[in-house]
Amino acid sequence: MYPLEVRKVVAALGGARTIGSSPETVGELAAVVAAGLPRGVVSELAANVAPEDPAARRRVAALVTSPASFKRRQRLSPEASARAERLARIVALAWEAFGDAGEASGWLSTPHPLLGSARPIDVAASDLGARQVERILHNIEHDLPV
Repeated sequence: MYPLEVRKVVAALGGARTIGSSPETVGELAAVVAAGLPRGVVSELAANVAPEDPAARRRVAALVTSPASFKRRQRLSPEASARAERLARIVALAWEAFGDAGEASGWLSTPHPLLGSARPIDVAASDLGARQVERILHNIEHDLPV
């Protein structure tokens, strides 16, 4: 789902400083993801989801790649990069829906009844789960029934 500005997804991944480039289109972002993102995006993404909770940051990081792979590699695999991009897209959508990074972070980390009492960020780790979370965020942003 990309009515979202690519720059917001890039910001959720840590920006051009972390990525090493500044993709401006979906195609450019897809190429960067396919080449494998730098592992620094994992820490940036986790910090955007849970800025005050180290345990939650570790949990978010594990949604992207295993701790062993994180330590061993300088770049994420294309699969882990795709997971990072998907989660960054959810973070950026939450920022838009709530208009406040702190509120978005709290929502992403709090169990939600429409997601079987799972945390939205955990559900968003899969493609189908991300679609569910995107739908809820879309409804929140447009004041539709959730």
